[in-house]
Amino acid sequence: MKYWCVCFLIFIKPISVFCQNGQGYFHDYTNSFYVFDKGIERQAESYPVTKVYSGNDYVAYTDSKLSFIYYYNGYKQVLEENLPNQVVATPTYLVYKMQERLMICEKGEQKQLAKRSDLFYASDSIVIWQDLPSLDYMAYENGKIKTIIKATTFSVINDYKIGNNIMAFNDLNYNLRIFFKGEIYETDNTRITSYNCAHNIVAFIDEYKNTFNVFSNGKFKILSKEIIKEYYVSNDMVCFVDSKDNFFIYYDETLTKIDTRAPDYFFAKGNILYYSYNSELKIVYEGEIYTQPLVLQQSIIAGNNSLLFYNNINTPKYFYKGIVYDRFYVQKPYTMELKEDLPVFKNNNTVGFFYDGKIHEFSIRAN
Repeated sequence: MKYWCVCFLIFIKPISVFCQNGQGYFHDYTNSFYVFDKGIERQAESYPVTKVYSGNDYVAYTDSKLSFIYYYNGYKQVLEENLPNQVVATPTYLVYKMQERLMICEKGEQKQLAKRSDLFYASDSIVIWQDLPSLDYMAYENGKIKTIIKATTFSVINDYKIGNNIMAFNDLNYNLRIFFKGEIYETDNTRITSYNCAHNIVAFIDEYKNTFNVFSNGKFKILSKEIIKEYYVSNDMVCFVDSKDNFFIYYDETLTKIDTRAPDYFFAKGNILYYSYNSELKIVYEGEIYTQPLVLQQSIIAGNNSLLFYNNINTPKYFYKGIVYDRFYVQKPYTMELKEDLPVFKNNNTVGFFYDGKIHEFSIRAN
């Protein structure tokens, strides 16, 4: 059985070296383009660039010749001489389409997934597309391409969603099916309209059976035998409010009632789930619950393993993998954001990246 540990974090100084995922980038005061790569600023171009994409360890952009450039580990390469017509930047790889040709670039290596494809979707660990002219649905996962479902008519499936490494879809008979680790799982549930996916997990509402269900690591389980009010799905985790306003979290194959009241708000992304009662923020990470007082909902920015938010005295705080970092940026930034798990702060003429326990600040052109 999983036991929940509640931790009260008020202020914790950086006590250990950490290196988050995420690539930063900026144009300096001369308009040269730089990549902030693992704590080091590297000039990628001596002129402005456009249409920038980034992941855990790469940056892609369009240069002045409209070529599509990929930067990884200190080196850059031209992926295409022209602009792709569709680009998806996941944390782990870059996926794009040139006309009908589907391409992926991962750890600096470029690979063709399909000569001809229709629309595609990509997440951390899986790429899904419809092949042309066969109309078969295909998947790229762990370096291999596999057929999910073969087309027998022009229509193949009704709708689908993907998580980090999983796909759920309604087939032509409106049966909900799940593609996970190369296999198709039948759910015995039909005409499902509300379902969502994340890493290893799918949650869905069956309005005909009045149940809320979960598929987790190859197993099915009913979480509620009454229709619920609201739910979110994150990696290996589901949270929901039932018909009586009870708030539950499902994690590690265990369903835990958190409170008999619905939270003021709740949300989930990546490995992070957070909720609040009376302006007290609760952060759920790897089965533990951490508490932060007096946090405004509108200030919260979620990453895959992190949260960035303002405290009650209007200075940024940063939660990353169970540790809260504070007082690392004195002046209130003009804007702040997360590039994956990398905090980025901008003022009128500076940009700062919080990496390895400290701020790395650079001059940029004033707005």
